[in-house]
Amino acid sequence: MNILFLTQSGPDLPSVRFRVLPFVERARQQGHTADWKRIPKAFHKRIAFFLSIPKGTVIIIQKKLLTGFQLSILKNRSLALVFDFDDALWTSHPSSSAGPRRDKSEKRDAALLENICSKVDLVIAGNNYLRDRIKSFNPNIEIIPTPLDTDKYVPSESRLENKKIIVGWMGTSCNLFFLPEVFKELADKMREPNLYVVSDKPLPPSIADLADFEKWSGEAEVQQLQKMDVGLMPLTDDEYTRGKCGFKILQYMACGAVPLASDVGFNREIIEHGINGFLIKEQSEWGKYVNLLTVDPDLRCKMAKEARKTVVDRFSLAPLADKMLARIETIIPKKPY
Repeated sequence: MNILFLTQSGPDLPSVRFRVLPFVERARQQGHTADWKRIPKAFHKRIAFFLSIPKGTVIIIQKKLLTGFQLSILKNRSLALVFDFDDALWTSHPSSSAGPRRDKSEKRDAALLENICSKVDLVIAGNNYLRDRIKSFNPNIEIIPTPLDTDKYVPSESRLENKKIIVGWMGTSCNLFFLPEVFKELADKMREPNLYVVSDKPLPPSIADLADFEKWSGEAEVQQLQKMDVGLMPLTDDEYTRGKCGFKILQYMACGAVPLASDVGFNREIIEHGINGFLIKEQSEWGKYVNLLTVDPDLRCKMAKEARKTVVDRFSLAPLADKMLARIETIIPKKPY
């Protein structure tokens, strides 16, 4: 197969780093011709770019909502057309202001999502919630969670069992929105406060003095994750967060941190409460479970091992990439004898 992923952003965006680049590499290993390219922003450049794609290419649109006209060009040039998404594209981040502008944007995006899902040969969704949203538009859907290279994301061999535990959070700056209430709760309730944040931008003033900050680095990401004994994923409960695929949790778990995550959406399908992490229902439980893991290192070690096993067994890169490639092959038109 000749496979081309089309993305809306560059390689630093998590969805490109983990849902595109590894699949390209895996496809090449299997003997396919595979590549990825970023869709131009300018309309005239975009159309020329689409027309330059060789006919007979398997085109995978990664999360970009295109107009019907643009989609028709790709459909005409593709051997098979696939849409892959891992976010609730029809709604807005909970930090965005409500109002007519947001309503208009959401209505437009919902219509574009419906159109693209109804026109492609296959939809790949990151979780059940996303699938259920669009299954009436196209029954040809495959659920493929965002995979993780568990040979690269590993616990630190030099982890010290008796050191002061580090409670961490890693994520893009738009999601710092979810931290203030949780961090204030932990600062008040933790026996040994030691909060650590890794992001592309510094902490807001409201919590800047509550945690150590380190700027995210692609080269140092694994080492940054390995510093954490407990990984946090607080969320609100709404359409946007129910569409998230819990990838932050998987990174923590693979690198040896016990996850504490809001009892929302796909988090429930990753974490088995009390076995490989804790699902948080009430605000007071953040401090409760951090303190439990602090005073019981044996429990923390046991849960960290279970967390790692969960990711290796269910979310490792190779089997999920192979599943995706095998599924794509089922939609390739068969040549006549």
